[in-house]
Amino acid sequence: MERKEFGTHVSASYNQYLEDLFNLVLEMGGMVEKQLSSAVIAVQNADVGLAKEVIQLDKFINREEIEIDRLCARVLARQQPTASDLRLVISAIRIALDLERMGDEVVKIAKLVVHLDKIGSDACLNLQGYKELIEISAHGTDMLKDALNAFSRLDLPSCAAIIQEEEKVDVIYKRAVKEVTERFKDSESDIECLLELIYALKASERITDHACNIAEIIVYLVNGKELRNMDSERMAEMLNELTRS
Repeated sequence: MERKEFGTHVSASYNQYLEDLFNLVLEMGGMVEKQLSSAVIAVQNADVGLAKEVIQLDKFINREEIEIDRLCARVLARQQPTASDLRLVISAIRIALDLERMGDEVVKIAKLVVHLDKIGSDACLNLQGYKELIEISAHGTDMLKDALNAFSRLDLPSCAAIIQEEEKVDVIYKRAVKEVTERFKDSESDIECLLELIYALKASERITDHACNIAEIIVYLVNGKELRNMDSERMAEMLNELTRS
C-alpha cells in the first residue's frame, strides 16, 4: 500500500480530509520530535531554560491531539470510510495518543533538569545512569523520526527495524537501572538525585515503547495485522516478513 491510494476517492473533499489527517499526525509528531531533541540537549548541558521550554511545548502537543480527534470524528460523521480508510482513522487516533503520552514522558525528563538545578547538586550529573539516560533518549529521538518517516511512506521494513531497536534499548535501560539501584546502598549517595534519575530513566524507556507502538500501528494501517497480542515467536516471523517485503 502507498499513501497516494488514500487520495483516489471521487469526492475531492474526502481526499482532502485524509490528506489533512496524514499531515496533522506528522505535524504533531514533528512537535514531539522537537520536544524530545530539546530535552536531550537540556539533559546534556543541564540547561534549565531549555528544559522549561520543553515543558511549555507540551500544551501545544495536547492541542494537536484534540485537532486530530476532531478531524477523525468529522471523517466518520460525514463519510462512509472503506476498510483501509477506517484503518487510517483508527491509526491516526492511536498514533496521536502515543505521541501525546510520549510528550508527557519527555516532560518528566525535562523536569529532572529543573529539579536538579533547584537542589543544586552537580554530583547528580556524574551519577551512573545519567549517561544512559542521554543515550536512551537519543535512541528515542531516532526511533520517533524513523516512525514518522515510516508513517509518511507507509514503509513496513522501517517498522520492523524500529521494533527490533526497542529490544536493544531495553538492555541499556535494565543495565542503567541496576547501576542506579546499586547506588542506593551507598550511604553517601544523594537519594533524592537517584530517585529523580530512576523516574527519568523510566520515562526515556517509555518513549521508545511509544515509538515501537507507532511502528506496530503502521503495520496495522498497511495490512490490517495486529502485532500487539502476538507471542514472541510469531512476532519474530512477522518481522522477518516485513523485512523481506
